[in-house]
Amino acid sequence: MLDRTYPLRVCVAIGVCLLMVGCAPLPKRIAATHLSCETYPSLVDGDLATNSFLKVKSFVEKDNPAYRHSLRYGDWVEGKHKTEALIQLDTLTHVAYIEVHPISNIYRLSVETSTAEIAHGKAPLFEPVRSHKIARSENGGVMRIDIDRPVRMLRVAIHVNRDLARTTQEPLTRKTKVSFEDVVIREIRVYQ
Repeated sequence: MLDRTYPLRVCVAIGVCLLMVGCAPLPKRIAATHLSCETYPSLVDGDLATNSFLKVKSFVEKDNPAYRHSLRYGDWVEGKHKTEALIQLDTLTHVAYIEVHPISNIYRLSVETSTAEIAHGKAPLFEPVRSHKIARSENGGVMRIDIDRPVRMLRVAIHVNRDLARTTQEPLTRKTKVSFEDVVIREIRVYQ
């Protein structure tokens, strides 16, 4: 007498065989010992319990329209309105994708790659990773950015928001300076 689960077991066995023969191997994570980041070392330390605070030292200056002697009017950014992290791999490695594990809300993240390392003070030529969507994360959601190319260095740039809680006003000119929010990221993981 045949068992009732026999057809189900045959289908599962055929499915497992097809998966083993027809699928490419799953990407594996590059160990933290093969990654380095001078500015934010805990960004690639392999520990999700540590945090990196990426800071922006620039600010937005706003003119007061009521001040008559001002020649300029409006908002302008003094410095950059983004923060960057350079991540170096120990050797040229094919990278499938990266995962960014943020704590902060991130509304725009871009990634650029280079096949050369920084040598003799010269910065390498970076190529942007093009995507049809803007990488963003709300409430600490993990972001995955497909790379699919050989990489020696990654440059991760995060465009930051204005921190309206840290606003100062100059008494004489009545210009307002608005700082930017810090970005908090637990980890950036690289997969090959």
